[in-house]
Amino acid sequence: MMRDILNGLGVPTRDRKVEAGIMLAGILACISLTVFVIGTTAFGKYPAQAQYGTILTLGLVAVFCLKPGPLARDGERTAADILLSLVFIGTSLWSGIYFLNNYFEIADLREGIPNTQDLICYTLGTISVLEAARRVEGWMLLSVVIAATVYLFFGHVMPGILEHRPFSPAQVLEIAYSYQGIYGVALAAVSDVVLVFVILGVALRISGAGEFFNYIAMKFTQGRKSGPAQCAIVASALFGSVNGSAPANVSATGVLTIPMMKRAGYKDRFAGAVEATASCVGQIMPPIMGVGAFIMAEITGIPYTNIMLAAVVPAFLFILSLSCAVAFEAGKRNLEAVEYGQIDWTSERIAQGITLLGGFGTLITMLIWGFSPTFCGLAATALVLGLTNLFPATRLNVNKIVTFFVDGGRDGLAVLISCAAIGIVIGAVTTTGLGIKINQVIVALGNEQLLYALVLGAICSILLGMGLPTAASYIMVIFVAGPAIMELGVSLLQTHLFVFYYAVLSAITPPVALAVFAAAAISGAPPIPLALNAMRLCFVGFVIPMAWIYHPEINLQDLSIDTLPGILFQVGALILAVVAVTASHIGFFMTRISWPGRAVLLAGGALSLHQSPAVEVAGLAAAAAVLAHSYYRARTARV
Repeated sequence: MMRDILNGLGVPTRDRKVEAGIMLAGILACISLTVFVIGTTAFGKYPAQAQYGTILTLGLVAVFCLKPGPLARDGERTAADILLSLVFIGTSLWSGIYFLNNYFEIADLREGIPNTQDLICYTLGTISVLEAARRVEGWMLLSVVIAATVYLFFGHVMPGILEHRPFSPAQVLEIAYSYQGIYGVALAAVSDVVLVFVILGVALRISGAGEFFNYIAMKFTQGRKSGPAQCAIVASALFGSVNGSAPANVSATGVLTIPMMKRAGYKDRFAGAVEATASCVGQIMPPIMGVGAFIMAEITGIPYTNIMLAAVVPAFLFILSLSCAVAFEAGKRNLEAVEYGQIDWTSERIAQGITLLGGFGTLITMLIWGFSPTFCGLAATALVLGLTNLFPATRLNVNKIVTFFVDGGRDGLAVLISCAAIGIVIGAVTTTGLGIKINQVIVALGNEQLLYALVLGAICSILLGMGLPTAASYIMVIFVAGPAIMELGVSLLQTHLFVFYYAVLSAITPPVALAVFAAAAISGAPPIPLALNAMRLCFVGFVIPMAWIYHPEINLQDLSIDTLPGILFQVGALILAVVAVTASHIGFFMTRISWPGRAVLLAGGALSLHQSPAVEVAGLAAAAAVLAHSYYRARTARV
């Protein structure tokens, strides 16, 4: 049995004993991480430095044990690579333990004047985090962090707004490996919030409850011309809400949905684009929003229910735009309705449905009652594991239980290490004053025209968020672009949602576009054409954050009898605008639309953002007229 368990976890059991030993150590580190997070969430957390230091040290050990390093050949670990990993494991353990043992003395007596051993700890710890970040996220993240470190060292000789006061090497190392950097707010958010929901996601997956998303999607989209694409949207949005990573979501659901769409008649690049964009939708869809809602509540102090309510209408509009796009594309290509075959309610599906509803019901109910997000996530995890063992069809065996504890730690490694490394970027931005200078540029643009400042903030969010998990990209960007947007009069909640949306959309924005590359690998389409299709499908998604800046009522923060008519009008206007803009870029609504008609639809939809009701109504009326004419032409052609 033990051999089967190790084989299932990817541990070699023959010939490669040294490699098997180091991988087994990594698996034990992952199990320890899961147990530590569950235990401290249930029975009380340690002081911050002990809590975060233990989690980070376990994460680093797991990464160096499980991920091949630069000396590996074709993904296979060589003796030199294993030796290098052992060195990094040693440096990670020594720096983590030293920092924990000496933290209070450093904070009380040596902050700003570190001794030699402190500097050795900071150096080895920072290098370990950088190499671990390279192993989990590649060179893109490492390049950003190294650029931030170089800026700390040499920014005093840079021109213009980039110049800052000189920092000594000791100061740079202290900024990097302290509460200003690695042990800062980014690592805190992951340790306090994200990891619990990673564990919840693993519980849903091993119980089979996550598969219920695909079943629901297929059940309600069968028999439609755009059924396979609608199935992809529903399944990916539901699964992505829990998953927290658009590329991982593409890999998990795309292997089913992309071939379905291709068989139905969609082009490979369109099918891949639908899956990539739908996976982004999951990150912004309540109630979990890829854990973004809970991180936002932790950073801002805004109640979770307010954040969830604010995200409802934007998420609906985004999903509506994708649903319309695939329906219009199916009509344009005259695709036939697709049947998936008999889809029955088996005992296994019933058990999965009950488990899923029980877990989500517990999570949402406890959140509304005011319990902390981490405790709610832990309670939902416990209920999911308990319910799945009540039914013979979904009962967990030893392999699945071991997988739960291993993947509970392993699935969180990327976001954990990424956020630790991002702490260095945040430290560089704050201590050098670069953040203030960027904010001043954005504010100066905003004094002339708010739209220019918002576009610059959106570009900043997308660029800084590229190549990172949703939680990591949001945390990094909010401390750079967020303050400037708030200085322009945008509320705290709307600013954080604004940054969060564009950080999510960085997953489909070239040149990095990780979700696009994941979809391209499955669909067989070239990545760049697929990325262009994804951006076209996400056109409405790129505009939605602007909509709540100019029409804050759609965030539903001021619900009352007096405000309800205005809210309903604005939501209705935006629904019409979404349909118009989507019909414009597809070129179809019941029948093909001419280029002049498409231009009117695009302009009419854009005017829905105007703050003048008269201009807004005029634009929407013109768009409605084009849609009505297209509908009339289609009906006449049928007769």
